Amino acid sequence: MSTLTLDDELYQRATEAAAAQGKTVEVFVGEAVRQALAMAGIRRTVRKGLPVMAVSDDIPVIDPAKVRQCLEEEGF
Repeated sequence: MSTLTLDDELYQRATEAAAAQGKTVEVFVGEAVRQALAMAGIRRTVRKGLPVMAVSDDIPVIDPAKVRQCLEEEGF
């Protein structure tokens, strides 16, 4: 285990968010950092004139049927 230093405002906000989720600040910050690092692996590019987000292999695939279902539910 290592030590991480946060400024007072960030620590306070993390403590409040952790409490709201019923977690310790250590667990909350660990999860937040993992999530941020996973998002850092996303690259934006353009393929055939369309914007695309290239993601790492551990990101779940978006099911086209689910996309169609969501669009239909929203009236598109």
